[in-house]
Amino acid sequence: MIHKIKYGIYPNPLPDAEGNTTYQVRHMPEGTMSEKTFLAHLQYHNTYNTVMMRSSLSVLKDEIVEQLRNNMRFRIDGIGTFQMKVGLKTQYDEEGNPIKPHFTDPDAITANDVEVQGVSFTPDPSFVKALKDMTSTRNKYGRGPAGKNKPYTREQVMAFLDEYLTEHHSITRKQMEFGLNITAYRAQKWLDKLTAEEPPKYYCEKQGATYVYYPCSTEE
Repeated sequence: MIHKIKYGIYPNPLPDAEGNTTYQVRHMPEGTMSEKTFLAHLQYHNTYNTVMMRSSLSVLKDEIVEQLRNNMRFRIDGIGTFQMKVGLKTQYDEEGNPIKPHFTDPDAITANDVEVQGVSFTPDPSFVKALKDMTSTRNKYGRGPAGKNKPYTREQVMAFLDEYLTEHHSITRKQMEFGLNITAYRAQKWLDKLTAEEPPKYYCEKQGATYVYYPCSTEE
């Protein structure tokens, strides 16, 4: 079975050297398989012990975190390599607006200016090959709307948030951006709108340099 790629076409934010608008393609995922759904899928299609699989996933996650903390890369043969991603801490002005760190003297940068910003993943070549071998790029029905993000109705955004928050209890702008495959600007616009309406469906708390959104209680 050959799977077809679903993709959208988007303009690059900056023109080329001649001033022309250039375009890129991005994958348009149709959803996210959660751990719960994954285990149910395994149970339905295979004979794996899902209790053991859940335990193994938990052990694997803990071990990856532990080795990254120890400044090691973590490689899983046939899948890829995980590595800690660090950067300069975001600074804030007196009104709480983020300011991009600006250092002109490398000696001025100390450990207090550095933070963990994420995890990078480099797929194993065999992993990418397996994906390419079973995926077709010749797909005239896979193209999404050109030149714009996928439009969502309020009901669709609320449905996504309800499902996501049921499992994760909170969400960040970046997680919403990734989950809906929309720009950072549009994700923030939705979050601002939903936290500003009366009565608000969600509220925001700042945790370090990150704004985290939670559902408001429905209890009287």
